[in-house]
Amino acid sequence: MLRCSLSFSLILACLVIRGAGAGEITLTIHPDRVLNRIDEKVYGHFLEHIYHSCNGGLWGELVWDRSFEGGGGGPAWTQRDDLIAQEGGGENVRLLFGDPQWTDYEFTVEARKTGGDEGFLIIVRALNNREFYWANLGGWGNTGHALERGVRGQERWGIVGRRQNGRIETDRWYRIRARCEGPRIQFWLDDDLVIDYTDDGRGPTRGRAGVGTWLTQAQFRNFAVKSLDGKSLHEGLPPLPKQEPGVAPAWRTFGGAKASTITGNALNGDKYRQIVATGEWAGLAQRPMAVRSGEVYRGSLWAKGEAAGELVVRMVAGEAVLAEQTLPAPGAEWGEYAIELKPTASSDDAELQVGVRGPGTVGLDQVSLMPESWRQQGGFRPDLLEAIKQLRPPVIRWPGGCFASPYRWKDGIGPQHKRRPHPITIWDDKDVNSFGTDEFIAMCRRVGAEPLIVVNIGTPQWNRGVRGVDFLQEVLDWIEYCNGPADSKWGSVRAANGHPEPYGVKYWEIDNETWAMGAETYAEWVNRFAPAMRKADPSIKLAACGSAGYGNDRNGLAWNRVLIEQCADKIDYLSIHHYENPNRFAEGPRAYEAFFRRTGELIAASKNPNLKIYVSEWNAQSTDWRTGLYCGGLLNAFERCGDVVEIGGPALFLRHVSATAWDNAFINFDHRTWFPAPNYVVMKLWRDHYAPQRIAMEGDTGPLNAVATRSADGKTIVFKAVNPSEVVAAVVLKLPEGVKVEAKLELVAPGELSARNTLTDRDAVRPKSAEVRREGSTLRFEMPPISCGVVEIRCE
Repeated sequence: MLRCSLSFSLILACLVIRGAGAGEITLTIHPDRVLNRIDEKVYGHFLEHIYHSCNGGLWGELVWDRSFEGGGGGPAWTQRDDLIAQEGGGENVRLLFGDPQWTDYEFTVEARKTGGDEGFLIIVRALNNREFYWANLGGWGNTGHALERGVRGQERWGIVGRRQNGRIETDRWYRIRARCEGPRIQFWLDDDLVIDYTDDGRGPTRGRAGVGTWLTQAQFRNFAVKSLDGKSLHEGLPPLPKQEPGVAPAWRTFGGAKASTITGNALNGDKYRQIVATGEWAGLAQRPMAVRSGEVYRGSLWAKGEAAGELVVRMVAGEAVLAEQTLPAPGAEWGEYAIELKPTASSDDAELQVGVRGPGTVGLDQVSLMPESWRQQGGFRPDLLEAIKQLRPPVIRWPGGCFASPYRWKDGIGPQHKRRPHPITIWDDKDVNSFGTDEFIAMCRRVGAEPLIVVNIGTPQWNRGVRGVDFLQEVLDWIEYCNGPADSKWGSVRAANGHPEPYGVKYWEIDNETWAMGAETYAEWVNRFAPAMRKADPSIKLAACGSAGYGNDRNGLAWNRVLIEQCADKIDYLSIHHYENPNRFAEGPRAYEAFFRRTGELIAASKNPNLKIYVSEWNAQSTDWRTGLYCGGLLNAFERCGDVVEIGGPALFLRHVSATAWDNAFINFDHRTWFPAPNYVVMKLWRDHYAPQRIAMEGDTGPLNAVATRSADGKTIVFKAVNPSEVVAAVVLKLPEGVKVEAKLELVAPGELSARNTLTDRDAVRPKSAEVRREGSTLRFEMPPISCGVVEIRCE
């Protein structure tokens, strides 16, 4: 008698309406009938620089916006005497106050820009972060004034009315008045009417008032709100938001220091921060940081200027000084000052202070700090690196996404203090390129993944204003940096950066989401770039951008048809994207699977029938249990379509919990810890039970989305399924006669579609052991609504 030990992998999803059982679903598995091969790269991942996944996350640098380029960080509101100040460098920073029921009113305030790129945001009728009006005074690079409006059902706000030329000067107080009267919205700047708009009925008719900034530091005073009949609704400074755990770190001043962002003459980027101190001890501070006693924190800062006393770096927690170091007073030119701090106690809410004793004017740039134990392990944050490693990704795509399209790879190599920032502010950050090519490949080596690099080909949409750059040569240089010998031009640069052996990067993608170009134009670019890239390294494999979604429109199947007809013989993969409504966790995977098949038919009739599909961005847009159910269903579709789908990669991979959008990430973190979303839980379960050959399965699957697989030697059989019905299903699995089975079932049964993990309850959605009944070579089990599990047949 053949004896096997069986571990069984199954996901069941039921809708919120629960009912009686659906009757038995009987399936017979035929291990001897292999239907298709499944490449393990369908369990790949995609690491984009988005919402501090790398800068402020995976890379172990503790300081956010270390080069003061205006990237990242939450609001840094402070109050002193008769004013409030916003001293952070982030975009879309708002402070709202008042009653959401306010309708018609006048709001007056005085504002002064102290540094940065733009002017002020003066907000009225704000119901939430999506429904509001704001006067953007000195917006668009400090070139104009306009009213912008956010409305219900609209993803992003936009200009309404006319935009006029104008700018906001630094260190000048402006008097600002806003008036809301019925559909009419007006704004005055120093008694000049600059905005006068009558709404079309779509905008909010009530809401709070507020102020804000965009890549700018500013001060506000003399707040007053009155009804149109003169009744006082608010007077005085509004209350400041409390900084909670999980918030994004941001720079602020302390000790009465005045801070301004200076453009030009910076150490390595475009900007630096200047502090003017008049008291005994003043400067810049950033919190929260998680620090531990017994750890050594090393880094450096760059400074220049004049000061009566020394520079001082501190770690504090409340009133307690955890560590302190005195540095020499700065000179007239930029100089580097080494930091070494050894905190005497641990804190999850520590603050880093960088200041000067006595009066002085000091410029700061490139403030960097990292735990020494992290540095010795490659510079990565250990818990996030381990979270990636646990998924065992066979391949990781990088650096984007939209981030890749304007990315200049040469700005992200070499010594950290010489690296230039990313060209644009995107995804809540102006990335300082701390995590570049060498760091990415080192990370891939540590987690056992093959690197896949997306190159910038110079698309007009993302590279406006860039002059004198040969983007094809940039791509060829990047290939040589990664794969060329140490005596080649760019291979020698790699060697000088400490990596003499070629990296051997096999997978390359020709830009990202190029739909704005049109399929025909992009195909022309692919036909120009691909041969040159293969000539630079004949061993590489190339992917070209494919469809968005699974429709038949110009960016769907029609796009794929053009690329396949014109470029199939030049590429190895067609890279397609789709993000699903999480309410379609049941039907979404089936619909996308049908699209794979339609695209596969185009490939089969092309000049390159060996071309494969790469689903390089996929997910359901949530972090509740629906996204876990969608994940299981789509991974089953990948396995069923293994003859045409070879690589996958969901997004987002990592996301700081302060992010303003895209709440769908697998790994969600703050400065202290992280939690896995349901898609992480399900994909890890599926990945842990990957088997490379899909085998035949006979019977009516009913509501189940099911697949059966086996190992290459036939000694392991795995069954995976998703049940998106309204009722509990009773499942009967029949194995070949004569097989004696020992079965184990693990379930993920959170109980509700709204179930989710959080920073404080990271295991609400997780696997648990459950019962499987054995009757000879037959298995029987019941799955509770919305649940998930694992059974593996290992034949002796």
